[in-house]
Amino acid sequence: MKDHFREYDDRDLAALSGLFTRADSHDRVARALAPEAADELPLFAFAPRYPLGLERGLTREEVRSRLGSRLAEVERMVLVAGEEAAVDACVTVYPVGSEASWMLDWVVDPGKRETVALDGIVQAGLDRIQHLAMEGRLGAAAKCGVETRGLREDGEVMAGLSRAGFEAVRTFAIMDCELGTVPTTYVSRERVPEGILLRTYRSGDAPAWIAACNTSFSDHWGGISYSDESWARHANSPRFREEISVVAEAGGVFAGICHCAPSLNPREEGLAHLHILGVRPEFRRRGLGACLMVEAMGGLQENGFKRVELDMDSLNFKALPLYEGLGFREQEAITIYRRQLTV
Repeated sequence: MKDHFREYDDRDLAALSGLFTRADSHDRVARALAPEAADELPLFAFAPRYPLGLERGLTREEVRSRLGSRLAEVERMVLVAGEEAAVDACVTVYPVGSEASWMLDWVVDPGKRETVALDGIVQAGLDRIQHLAMEGRLGAAAKCGVETRGLREDGEVMAGLSRAGFEAVRTFAIMDCELGTVPTTYVSRERVPEGILLRTYRSGDAPAWIAACNTSFSDHWGGISYSDESWARHANSPRFREEISVVAEAGGVFAGICHCAPSLNPREEGLAHLHILGVRPEFRRRGLGACLMVEAMGGLQENGFKRVELDMDSLNFKALPLYEGLGFREQEAITIYRRQLTV
C-alpha cells in the first residue's frame, strides 16, 4: 500500500471530505473540522481525530496557531490513497514544535479497512516524516521522535505499530460525567485552602494565567505551554468562554487553573471538555485541584451544559479516585506509541 500513497492535491478535497464523513458515521464520532473551501483543507486534515486523537472541537484558529509558519506548505504533510473521486485513506504527519518531534495520524474508509494495510499506512507516514525532516536540515545522523495513537484495546493497531518499531509509552482514559450527579457528600468535604479565592476568568488575567499554566505543566510529560501570542489566539476563539474557566487566586498569582471548553460540533450540544486542570507545585497536596473541578462543574451546569469529558493520564493514577468521586466514568482509552527515526 505504501507505493499507492501520494501527496494531496486540491482536486482531492471533495473525496477527502467524503472519506471523513463516512468514517464519522461508521465510528459514531464527531470529528473537529469540516472543509468549507479549498484553502481550509490543511486545517481540516490536521484537526485531531477521535478516537485517534485526544482533543475534539478545535477551532481553525487553534489549528493555525499550532501549525504556525508551516501552514502555507502543509499540504505536503497530507498523503492520500485512491483516486480523486474516491479517497480510501488519508495519512497526516506534522511537527510538534520542531523537526525533532512528529505526530503521525490516519483515517481509513470503513469499507476499505480490511484491504488498506496498516503497515503501508505507517511506512508511508514515516517516509514522509524522514523526507520533511531532512529538508529541515537536521543532518544525516540526526534522530527525531515520532508519536502516534490508537485505542488501547485495538490489538491489530498495537501489533502493526510494534512491527514498525513503535513502543507503547502512555495511555489516556477518556472519562465523562453527567453534570448534576456529583454526590453532595463529596462536594461538602472539599474546602478551598485558606488564602485562596476561586473565581472565573476576567479580562486582563492573561499574564497570570499563562504563568500558572506554564509553571503547572513544566514537570508534565510532553508538557504544554502558551506564549502571549498563542494564548491570545485561543482566548479570542469560540472555544474560550470566561464564565466556564476558573482560576484560584492567591496573593496576586494564580495557584491553579481549570479551563473548560465547549464542543463546537452541533452533534455534541451540551458537551464541554475539561481542557486544562493545573496547580502550581508549591500549592499541591492541599485539595485545590478538587476545589477547582467542583467550581468549574458547577459553572458548567449553571451555563446550560449537560455533560463534561476529560482525559486522564494513566500515570496520574492518584487522580482516579477524585474523578470517580465526582461522577466520572471511563468511556474508552487511547494509547500513545513512540519510536525514534533516524533521518
